[in-house]
Amino acid sequence: MFRIRLTEIFKEAVFPSKCIVCGSFFRFSGKSGLSYINDSVPGSLEPDEITFEKVMAHLICPDCIGGFLPAESPVCSVCGFVFTSREGGDHLCGKCIDLPKHFGKARAVGLYYRAFMEVIHSFKYKGKLQLAVPLETLLFSVLIRHWNINDFDLVVPVPLHVKRFRERGFNQAYLLVKNLAIQAEKFIHEPVGLKIGRDLLERIRYTEPQTGLGRDKRMKNIKGAFTVKDVSAVEGKRVLLVDDVYTTGATADECAKALFEGGALSVDVLTLARAA
Repeated sequence: MFRIRLTEIFKEAVFPSKCIVCGSFFRFSGKSGLSYINDSVPGSLEPDEITFEKVMAHLICPDCIGGFLPAESPVCSVCGFVFTSREGGDHLCGKCIDLPKHFGKARAVGLYYRAFMEVIHSFKYKGKLQLAVPLETLLFSVLIRHWNINDFDLVVPVPLHVKRFRERGFNQAYLLVKNLAIQAEKFIHEPVGLKIGRDLLERIRYTEPQTGLGRDKRMKNIKGAFTVKDVSAVEGKRVLLVDDVYTTGATADECAKALFEGGALSVDVLTLARAA
């Protein structure tokens, strides 16, 4: 035990951690959240114990990690918009009243802000693919907090157009759910009937990036961009749609529409981040 600890101290002294957010070197002592979670007895952890701070502690310095804002109630009961007022319970927001969504419920890990924004940018645009596992763990914690794992038959990542896939080399949404069923089985200690529909949803029209576009332009830009490739695999299924960021909900709603047209029984949405 002493030898192992001495090795850890030496490693930390020679190779200190470098913060994903600010780039500074920092000392990390103790287990990462992933080690803590993986070493726990299956089923012994509560969803609230899988936190951003625990999962990301070995990747983000103490100064930056405090900039994370969780997407906690009170939120819109449909789109998950986080209300500024911290009083009261979940209820419909004005946008969901004016323009009802195709999906049932959307939830996110945290707000698209500061530390979390930089983490997602590093994963998505800077090729920091080592972030996939901790980010998937955070997604899973929100999944089991807001749903029962058996509420879904199928997990569908939002697809990239083939042109953008070739440019980037990977679909970040797929990497976020690649091992979700395995994580679920480890956590609840029993088999789950959860399938990952990697290529079931197809982006058939190349669209300009949604970043910087307003709500109306986003809706127009993404309209008719998706279709279901294999209707037989979607028909009658309860679907969890997964993406990295929920901004106005235009992409998620258009995907949900396509899934319902393909025969899906229900569609809910899970994302890493939610625009404030």
